[in-house]
Amino acid sequence: MKHASNNQAIDAQQREALVSMTALYFIEEHALLPREQLEDAKKSLQALFLRTSGEETMLRKLIDILKTTRNIHQSFANISGILTGISKCVLVVDGKIAALRQYLERFKVTAEENTDFMGPFMSFSQAFLQKIETYSRDIQEYLELKEKEARYNSMYQIAREARERLKQRLSGSLGSKTHGEIETKIKEEIVASFDYGETESNLKYAMRESRNMEQEIHGRLAEIKAMCQMAMNPAMREQNNDSTANPGEQYEDVYRLFSGALRKHPRLLQVKDAVLELFKLYQHSYGMFGLDFNNLNKAIETMIDNTEAYFEAKEEDRDIMAKRNKLKKIEGLIPFLERTAETLTDEETNTYIKYSKKLSGIISEKKARWSTIGEELLRAKVQAEAELSTRM
Repeated sequence: MKHASNNQAIDAQQREALVSMTALYFIEEHALLPREQLEDAKKSLQALFLRTSGEETMLRKLIDILKTTRNIHQSFANISGILTGISKCVLVVDGKIAALRQYLERFKVTAEENTDFMGPFMSFSQAFLQKIETYSRDIQEYLELKEKEARYNSMYQIAREARERLKQRLSGSLGSKTHGEIETKIKEEIVASFDYGETESNLKYAMRESRNMEQEIHGRLAEIKAMCQMAMNPAMREQNNDSTANPGEQYEDVYRLFSGALRKHPRLLQVKDAVLELFKLYQHSYGMFGLDFNNLNKAIETMIDNTEAYFEAKEEDRDIMAKRNKLKKIEGLIPFLERTAETLTDEETNTYIKYSKKLSGIISEKKARWSTIGEELLRAKVQAEAELSTRM
């Protein structure tokens, strides 16, 4: 670079060098760009602008994704009580059936009693237990699939909004026209990094998975309901069969069997209370499972529809705070670069000392968008001038 004294004329290249070096010292001090990206950023003011714009957009995206991942996890943790309730219900049914089986071993059921009721009822109860165990596993899997869907949905929205912001940024004065191979390469690289096609594809696949599981759960609930119908008074049963139930499965009418067996085998009155308790428990299980599934879907829907308000209400952790502080510095640096770019051909500041004062004045503007980093920029400018003055 050619020598320039305080009173000597300063050209656009020298002005750009001062601005760029100021920005680069600021960037290096606060680690705003990876070191490997600083080399091409040093080669022009526009390259520096493009890099910081890309980093700003990437940071926004990263911060939002971090919040999404953490807060979706918290949201689903808040409804873990539903899963716990279902698991407890399965354990209660299992315990009651096991207790009845043990009692029957001491009771010494006769062959006729077993044929007329106890055999079909224990088979029915074991099948019911298997269905609710499967339902419990399906609910857990459904929850995981909805969590994945919600995460991809948020990531898709984040990526789409980030890409739109980046396009608007790159259409500005410093980003719209590339002046060389380096700037063109950087711009293409940055735009390509915000192609959200893969995220959209992941979202569609996750939605399809959770929708298929939801249909399976509805079918499972219909099967459980059909079994519960067989354990209640026929006068209280629903007449319309649920179309989602498996038409190939036929269930024993255990209520009618028990009613007839009690008349035929009076000794079975000794197990009447235990059997009726299981009948009630089956009805209760189905009713609670249906309510839990509806409540679970409502909680998921509410969380997905109000993610922004939900995230704002949550306290940010240290990792996100560190990235947010970094983003705020870049948010100030970009408009500073845009503003100083306008001064590179300013004829009024035709000497080094005049341009230096002009640059200090810009940095120190009270209500500028970079005012929060003004003092740090002034320190970086002092370093830049020391560097440049030893070269001149």
